[in-house]
Formats: sequence, structure tokens, C-alpha cells
Amino acid sequence: MKKVFVFVLCLIMALSSFACTAKTPAATEETAAAPAATAAEEATTEPAATTESKPLKVGIVVAEYNEWNHLYYAEIEEKCKEYGWTSEVFDAGQDVNQQINLVNSCVAQGFNAITIQPADNAALAPAMKKAAEAGLIVVSHYDMDESLGINDMIYQVLFGQKASGVLEAEEYVKEAGESGKVAIIAGLTGADNAQKRTEGMMEVFDKYPDIEVVQTVYCDWDRQKAMAAAEDIITAHPDLSAFIVQDDGMSWGVYAAIEAAGKTDSIKIASQGFYESSIPAIQEGKFMFTISYPAGFFARDAMDLIKKVSDGETVDRIQTLGMLLVTKDNVDTAPHD
Repeated sequence: MKKVFVFVLCLIMALSSFACTAKTPAATEETAAAPAATAAEEATTEPAATTESKPLKVGIVVAEYNEWNHLYYAEIEEKCKEYGWTSEVFDAGQDVNQQINLVNSCVAQGFNAITIQPADNAALAPAMKKAAEAGLIVVSHYDMDESLGINDMIYQVLFGQKASGVLEAEEYVKEAGESGKVAIIAGLTGADNAQKRTEGMMEVFDKYPDIEVVQTVYCDWDRQKAMAAAEDIITAHPDLSAFIVQDDGMSWGVYAAIEAAGKTDSIKIASQGFYESSIPAIQEGKFMFTISYPAGFFARDAMDLIKKVSDGETVDRIQTLGMLLVTKDNVDTAPHD
């Protein structure tokens, strides 16, 4: 009897041990499942983190830090503050080679993006290509010809440079008539935007045989150079009817020359650019009219484009902004910054 009891007791202990051993694999599976769930949670949250904009370093490479670019950069600073980015302006002082060096410097310094107003499109194209190949988001504000081979690598936020010249000349003819002597005061020597504006102006004036363009002078967007050029032209052509000017800043220099010559009643100014200082010039009749393509519009569109590209969105590589003719009728409401 005693032996039977011992045997039964041993049998119960053996069965209990087997039962405990049978539960161990299930417990191990539950333990192994925990890290798998954690990994799944990480996989779920990781894409959400990448949708946030990373802080960018943006270089603003200008041909010259003029009045328009001052307004432009002020708006860029505001957008960068909004996005948590940093920005720095690089002024080439109208020197093409210096602008090339500045683009290369932005690449070397680890900038994430640049905006650029090329002093010479063809000369800057290789440096812009190098920047794009290095991973920078490159935004040009001047129309890059397809023959330069970089339009599928960069982005462009533009307005119609030639179209602005056409509009200015057409409005002049509309207001002043189809005859007389005019002179063109153009922008930066050799720059594509100034050349295209001149091309648009001449396309219109060539239609009117009684309008004579006596001279075209490139004054590098400089007020003093424009004043000196206007003085010489007035001396050479005392019967001049008008100056067709490519920027309001230069127009103030031209007006100073006209005023000094005592010809404010006989020589008119057609212009474009439209700054705050242009408002009284239009109101008082110092400028016949101007054309608005606000610097702030370019700045905001360029920064928003850079953000979208950085966030992985697909955007059109070429975006075109509009322009507005500004006369006494709408000078108080037209945008200028």
C-alpha cells in the first residue's frame, strides 16, 4: 500500500512538471511578440516625423543688392522665420565671376537651397547645374533658355521680362502717340532680363516708323548712372519726347536730369518696378505710369516652392507671376512690396 502511494505521488509530480514545461513555449512567444509590436509602432510613427519641414539654410545670390532686392530679401527673412530656416544674402556687385564664386561658395558651405538672379544666364548656368547636382534646390528668377541644358534640374519663378518691355512701350504709344524721339534707359549690361525688356520695347517701337529710338544706354540699375546718361542724351537731343526706363530707381535719376534741364513739361518718363517711392511720382505726374511686379510676390513664391520641394512634393519647375500697369487711376491700391 505504501509503495502504491509513493508511485501515485511520483506520477502526479511528473504530470505537473510536464504541464509546466508545456506552457513555456507559449510564454516565450508572448515575450517575443512584444518587441515586434514596438517595431511596428516605430514603423508607423516614423513617416509622420519626416513630413515636418527640416530647417533649411537658404542663400540669396543677387547680381546687385538694389531697392527691389532689399524688399525681396526682407520678405524672405519673414518666410524663413515662419519656417524656422536661416538665410543669407550674397551680393555679386554686378560681377559675373563673383556671382559664380558665390554660387560655388553656397555649395561648399552646405546651403540647402539658393535663389538667384543671374548677371548672365549662360555664364551662370554651369555653376547652377553644379549646385543642383550637389543636392541644392536652385530657384532662378530669370528665364533660363532650354539650350543651357539645366531646365530639368532647377526651378524658375518668373515674370515676363520681354512682356514687361512690350507692355511699357505699348502703353507709352497709347498715351503719348505714334511719333517722336525716345531713349531707352536699360538695366544691367549683358543681363538677360535687361536685354529681354529692351527686345520687347524695340519690338513695339519698330512698328511705328515715326517713333525714333535715339539711344539705348545700359545703366546697371544705378540711379546716378541713369542721371548721367539722361543728361548726355538731353544735350544731344533737345527735342527728345521721352525716356523709356526699365526700373523706377533709375527713373528718379532720369527725372533729376530732366528737372535740371528745365524740361519737365516736354520730356516724359515711362517706367516699371513700382516701389513705395513711386507712388508720389505717379500721383504728381513725374512718371507717366509704371509696371508692378512686387518683390514680395517673388520672395513668397520662391520660399513656398523650396518648402514644397524639400517636403517631397511635386511642383512645376517653371512658375510665372503676373504684372500690373500702374497709373493715376490705381496707384493708391496697386501692390508694391
